[in-house]
Amino acid sequence: MDRPSRRAALAGLAVLPFGCRAATAAGPPRRRLDHLVASYPDHLQAVADDSLLWRDGARMAIGAGRPERPFEVMLRSATIADQLRQTYERGPPQGPPPRDHSPGRLRNTAFFAKMYGDCARGEVAGRMRPVAWMPASGRQTLQVTEINDVAARLERIIVELERLPDRLKAFLVPSAGTYNCRAVADTGLPSMHGSGAAIDINVAKSDYWAWARRRGEIAYRNQIPFEIVGLFEDAGFIWGGKWYHFDTMHFEYRPELLV
Repeated sequence: MDRPSRRAALAGLAVLPFGCRAATAAGPPRRRLDHLVASYPDHLQAVADDSLLWRDGARMAIGAGRPERPFEVMLRSATIADQLRQTYERGPPQGPPPRDHSPGRLRNTAFFAKMYGDCARGEVAGRMRPVAWMPASGRQTLQVTEINDVAARLERIIVELERLPDRLKAFLVPSAGTYNCRAVADTGLPSMHGSGAAIDINVAKSDYWAWARRRGEIAYRNQIPFEIVGLFEDAGFIWGGKWYHFDTMHFEYRPELLV
């Protein structure tokens, strides 16, 4: 389905379904590792055996030979291989995400700290620039990293978002922010917001797993139309609405997962 048709099919839906592909226990296929390298050409050079080669000469262990561990363990100590274990499905979702299927939540901390810097050490702030968020709909300036051209990519998304019908602007304005040097609430690990490579849209129109927890179970909810989600995916951003631990306001630049 082409992009306009895909968005039209989902227009006006308050609850979106999901489709997910099962992860493999043996680690990511070689094509996913190659796609990881291709996704960050300014930083990554190649894969050699079980190492990721950076353009500055650094080598980083991938961990492809390790067996798959319980999700909660990987969530707090993900290898680069773990980071690629779960498949992020582009396009309109086909059903609620299975338990613990949260592609993008498994992140190798050292990988992203090397690429974007460690905000706790003051390494990120100097790599960001201001971006005008939805300037035709309000006055808000966000700080976004220039690494991997994330700021420029977001500006191109904004041009497309401004062309959407006015009824959809309420999901976008105001933004809940981009850069924030903080930890993820349930893991204590650095958030992609600390890299300046994530954005949260309007909280008032969003849903979050911790708000929807009942008797220990998570009841999926979403209000964000796919017309918005599709524009972010087309630019290399993944959506937190496709996670079991859903966060529908959240988008982050993760092109390695958009295979």
